[in-house]
Amino acid sequence: MSEDSSHASVRPSSSVTKEADKRVAAKSARKGEPSFHMTEQMRRLSTPWGVALARAGQIDPHTLGPGIILDAAAGSGIQLIAYSNILKRPSLGVEIDGNAAVLCAANMFAVAEKDDIQRTMDRVIIGDSTDSEGVMTEFWSSLREAGTRAHPPVAMLHLDPARPRDAQNHHIDEMKPSIGPLLSSWKKYLELGPDGPCILLDLSPRLDEEQRSMIDEIVERIYPGCGRTWEWMSRGGGRVDRLSMWIGSLSSDNSRRCIRMGTKRIMSSIEGEGTGVSRVRLSEPPPFDSWITIVDPVVLESGLQDEWISKAIPDGSGFSWIRTEGRRPLLIHTDPLNDDHEVNGFVISSGRVVQHRLSPPEIHTISQTASSLARLEIGSLTLRCSLDPEIHPKLQRRLHKAMREIEGARSFMVDIELSRDTGDYTMYVVCMEE
Repeated sequence: MSEDSSHASVRPSSSVTKEADKRVAAKSARKGEPSFHMTEQMRRLSTPWGVALARAGQIDPHTLGPGIILDAAAGSGIQLIAYSNILKRPSLGVEIDGNAAVLCAANMFAVAEKDDIQRTMDRVIIGDSTDSEGVMTEFWSSLREAGTRAHPPVAMLHLDPARPRDAQNHHIDEMKPSIGPLLSSWKKYLELGPDGPCILLDLSPRLDEEQRSMIDEIVERIYPGCGRTWEWMSRGGGRVDRLSMWIGSLSSDNSRRCIRMGTKRIMSSIEGEGTGVSRVRLSEPPPFDSWITIVDPVVLESGLQDEWISKAIPDGSGFSWIRTEGRRPLLIHTDPLNDDHEVNGFVISSGRVVQHRLSPPEIHTISQTASSLARLEIGSLTLRCSLDPEIHPKLQRRLHKAMREIEGARSFMVDIELSRDTGDYTMYVVCMEE
């Protein structure tokens, strides 16, 4: 590091890997995936390798202008490495934490194809990423010292800023580095694609509508008229796992997209403009032989439920949303869903109503519950209703054990709020999957 510079370069190399080995051993998060050097905090915050690869695979290389891929808050480098591997571009990570920068560089070297000449241009810069001039001066200087005279610009900017854990209770300016100053600083170094700059912001999935609007305003101010697509991603755990904004040449023709991610690939994707949703409050138990579907919450969080419904519900069938919030949005409909892979990816469970119950199973009623389900030719029951989290897993285990020898269809139980003149109460409904 020179005396007049606040930035320093780390070049991915075998010596850096040896240094990383002394600090923290490389581990693989999942069988078959690469081993990465990460502290426990880095591992908790890092993008899963399968998600990182899938995201990189969504980008059309032809939309990128000339230059490198920049991650302005690189962390462990997982997402940056995925971009480099898929898009075949040199990569530049910026990380303010020196220890994280060393681990990031070691990860880049470990996964790189050794005969890929572009990898000789990979660097991690330690310093403030909002100082684009300082970062690029250090980057180009490091290339010259290694015998490379090129001064490559930035083809794509990725930013996954650090943020307070409870992002809904904090101002977006508390994200580090701050989005507005960083985008403004890098504008002069970003090469444009066919539809503007290539920028991807990876943000907290808990940002509310007002906070998203504030980020929209920041991007509009810096890149007026530039296309933007918000993307909600689910990994099937009953929540939105990732929220991102795809800007300029990375955006699509629609303003919203929701994705259901599997272990290694995208299972389903829907795009549209987003609409509001209203729910119906039932006053009577759902009719027998009607259908209830638990939909991935990412569909409603993104406002793309109408696009999903248009593919899911057969023509002429009736349907209503009876729960639109929480981890288990519920749709009641008159006929089974269409068999379509874009539909099925967002379905948690779907089944025909076969039993009404005034209460969920209890420890002392497990055998009675199992017997009543056996009479309906049901061989298993998954509890997908709100129960005491301390008792829920115990009840589920007891049910599995009690029904182990029973042959029959699979089923699930949901809780439904009924509204009557005498007051609201909860009914538990068993649905047979067919």
